[in-house]
Amino acid sequence: MSLILDHLSRRVLLCDGGMGSLIQAMDLSVDRDFQGRENCTEILVESRPDVIRDIHGLYFAAGADCVETDTFGGSPVTLAEFDLADRAFALNKRAAEVAREAMEPFRDGRERFVLGGVGPGTKLPSLGHIDYDTLEAGYLIQCEGLIAGGVDAILIETCQDPLQIKAAVNGAKGARSKLGAATPIFVQVTVETTGTLLVGADIAAAATVIESLGADMVGLNCATGPHEMAEHVRWLSRNWPRLISVQPNAGLPELVDGKTRYPLAPADLATWHERFLSEDGINLAGGCCGTTPDHIAAVDAMLRRVGGDKGRPAPVRRSVHWVPAVASLYGQTPLRQENAFLSIGERCNANGSKKFRQYQEAKDWDGAVSMAREQVREGSHTIDLSTALVGGDEIGDMIEVVGRMRGSVNAPLVIDSTETPVIEAALKLYGGKAIINSINFEDGETMAGERLALARKFGAAVIALTIDEQGMAKDVPSKLRIAHRLYDFAVNRHGLPPSDLMFDPLTFTICTGKDDDRGLALNTLDAIEKIVAELPECQIVLGLSNVSFGLKPAARHVLNSVFLDHALKRGMTSAIVHVSKLMPLHKIPAEEVQIAEDLILDRRREGYDPLHAFIALFQDRTAEVAETRARPASPEERLKRRIVDGDRLGLEEDLTEALKTNTALGLINDVLLDGMKEVGELFGSGKMQLPFVLQSAETMKASVAFLEPRMERNESSRKATIVLATVKGDVHDIGK
Repeated sequence: MSLILDHLSRRVLLCDGGMGSLIQAMDLSVDRDFQGRENCTEILVESRPDVIRDIHGLYFAAGADCVETDTFGGSPVTLAEFDLADRAFALNKRAAEVAREAMEPFRDGRERFVLGGVGPGTKLPSLGHIDYDTLEAGYLIQCEGLIAGGVDAILIETCQDPLQIKAAVNGAKGARSKLGAATPIFVQVTVETTGTLLVGADIAAAATVIESLGADMVGLNCATGPHEMAEHVRWLSRNWPRLISVQPNAGLPELVDGKTRYPLAPADLATWHERFLSEDGINLAGGCCGTTPDHIAAVDAMLRRVGGDKGRPAPVRRSVHWVPAVASLYGQTPLRQENAFLSIGERCNANGSKKFRQYQEAKDWDGAVSMAREQVREGSHTIDLSTALVGGDEIGDMIEVVGRMRGSVNAPLVIDSTETPVIEAALKLYGGKAIINSINFEDGETMAGERLALARKFGAAVIALTIDEQGMAKDVPSKLRIAHRLYDFAVNRHGLPPSDLMFDPLTFTICTGKDDDRGLALNTLDAIEKIVAELPECQIVLGLSNVSFGLKPAARHVLNSVFLDHALKRGMTSAIVHVSKLMPLHKIPAEEVQIAEDLILDRRREGYDPLHAFIALFQDRTAEVAETRARPASPEERLKRRIVDGDRLGLEEDLTEALKTNTALGLINDVLLDGMKEVGELFGSGKMQLPFVLQSAETMKASVAFLEPRMERNESSRKATIVLATVKGDVHDIGK
């Protein structure tokens, strides 16, 4: 462990405050001091190192344990705007040296540190302002200069775009590798008053990406004051497993007499930091825009008071619950859905969907995006994306689609390709945490190693197929053996977190009639159970619809749905599916469920072949007929059926019609609650899975919201308060 990480783990450290505002307050010459480059404060480390050294000194004198180098815009990408790109390494190196020089007069036996400041620049890759490679290369040069100058850690701050964070972290890692250093990497995001980063990512999405990159500390800085940050700091306190930093502005800026003014007084900043210290267990406190040495002195006095004889308090121990997840550009999606499965939408695949293939061939990218968004509306948590067309430009098409979906689809992407360059091109465009589909050992370990390297670099989960040099594993021992080999290769040799490894023990059709194929579904179920028992931290994913290949659509929907139920009971955590084609078991006739189970579990006996029996059930039936049910005549029966089915389309029309002969309260008590009772009975008997229960609950909620304004008011009645409580993390949290 580096010295600064050791100190941060044992005591709360104090960083400096704003630098730019102090520089702007000085009477510096644009021509002489800035060398004709107005607002390029980075040039001052060469033209006026005394100014920068004195500012660092003011903060050290105020009690700061750390100062940040004058390199906020020190990337060659940003410096190019001032014709200084070729001097980026030298300016960053000199900035680190100036900060260390400022530290010399404060050698009093107390450790002090220099953080190499890396700002976001002026171009955001997720908005198409700059390509990933150029951005990462620029950060590598900047961090190389900072490390060469002697910084104790790299602080990537004021981050507004998760893809920019990836470029900066990977640039810093590249610099470390080049110089043989082990410099820690810290990341601070900027959450706007909207509650998200500038590109729209919430704190959970940002943290999911940063955690996958291996940053040593995450925090918040800039944009707002501590009051606006509090909610997001609390989220980090409860969820982030590593160190936390907080460097707020001195409140939200105000315009007073034509000048920007920050309203938060030094004592108020100290009070907020004491709260972050005691309630949220932060490790690094400091300030950003509008904060001055007076602010830092006030926080130092607070830390000394709380720390007593030791001068600095120990960080408060936190109770953390980190949830392994993937993320879109906007939000986090847990890899393990509570009492459900992670559904991977299968239709944005050129080889599996005629409609998507037609959009791709026509270069109708808006149509392709609409298919992804439709799957999200249907309930897909993530979207599998494949652009592999015979004779097509797979990499070019992948770039086109990802470039549009990353900002238009609020679900993480699963990058599906057999070509490593295609996967890499997609990951360079994607700010979220994606899933790579897939790796295997069919051609040995080289290609799998390349893809795992991409997963570690860009922060991605990986689907791993149980295939080796001998072919696809069909029996249970082979599936288990290859799963263990994949685990050793991915986790032990390449450092992939076990929770990011998603085994696919392979699903094969059981509908060919061949004896060798009859037990394949059962083998897969047995393999799932063994993998879960022996490698419990990993995920299990299946391409669900493969099991029914060769049957009519109506039969496939039933067999897929029954197989899903069995796979979930064995421990499957995710599936590549067409969500709208899945059916809850209570909607499937008992005979069909029974015969489907006989087929899946290979329960043949003398005079009975479940495959023939199952095919016969659907001999003259289409999928549309199979899903059609008579519409109840009365609105009351239709409403009850809507609750059971979770059907909100046309809900308000039925409610309006029912109100002609019922009161609003009567509908809730006598009709809607009756439907919820049936839902409870179906769930309790195992005939309705939780995702469908939640759909019913949403329909009930929408119904009550519509009826509530129409309830008669009783003068003597008053609104009561009901307190519901449960153990945190318990399944009943959902009901709350």
